[in-house]
Amino acid sequence: MKRKIWVAATMGLLATSLFATVATAQCTPAPNYPGVMIKFDADAWAYETNYSTATLISAPASQLTVVGRVSVFCSPFANLDPADTNTDYTFIWDGLTSLGTTTKPAGLSGTAFTTKYVGGGFRIYAGSPRNAPTAATLVSLPAPGVVPDAFVDGAMILGGAMDTLTVLYTRLSSGSYTSSFKANYWGTSGTRFAEVGDAINLLSGAWCVVPPGGSPTGTCQLPAGWSAHPNGKWDTPITVSVLPSTWGKIKSMYR
Repeated sequence: MKRKIWVAATMGLLATSLFATVATAQCTPAPNYPGVMIKFDADAWAYETNYSTATLISAPASQLTVVGRVSVFCSPFANLDPADTNTDYTFIWDGLTSLGTTTKPAGLSGTAFTTKYVGGGFRIYAGSPRNAPTAATLVSLPAPGVVPDAFVDGAMILGGAMDTLTVLYTRLSSGSYTSSFKANYWGTSGTRFAEVGDAINLLSGAWCVVPPGGSPTGTCQLPAGWSAHPNGKWDTPITVSVLPSTWGKIKSMYR
């Protein structure tokens, strides 16, 4: 019995150590970069009220919502474990109104799609039990009682506002896609708002669209009703009004 307890304890310490190592690696800022505060990866998705996956066009006034699970916490949330089996760390972005998608030629025969959304906000929750869908259990929309409900239960640890969210995806002449998104955000409320404050910071990442046909590189197959699979991060607060970045830097981080 003692040996079993020792093995269990050792495995628990090993798992904790491995998680800490992975989290530390993802939290370490690159040179001249503020670093990651919160990261989300496989379990985040977008949907709209008036968006066509056949044309990749968002109509003016379409309402965008993004829901997901946190995958990594860094400072000042480093004491939170997103893999905690008793707690669901989830988020939502909503109130995002599309200004419509514009297109322009890209390269020899490619097309660049740009959509801007205004009026958005975000909220990050700690709830129990872990009831939000994952990539393995994602359901089609609409899903009353599940989306967005399972992503907005529990205590709100941080809420805030976003300025213009700009989403860019490009269909290359090869038929493959590249994508990115960015917006500035600032905190306004939540049980841990005091640790973050209201400085303006960068929210950015990749925006993997549902393909209009086939399975081109750089696209994501999702159940009906979803429009894209974003993955990205909230940067650690700093005190300047706008964070320096380029589309190239953002895209290179999520390839």
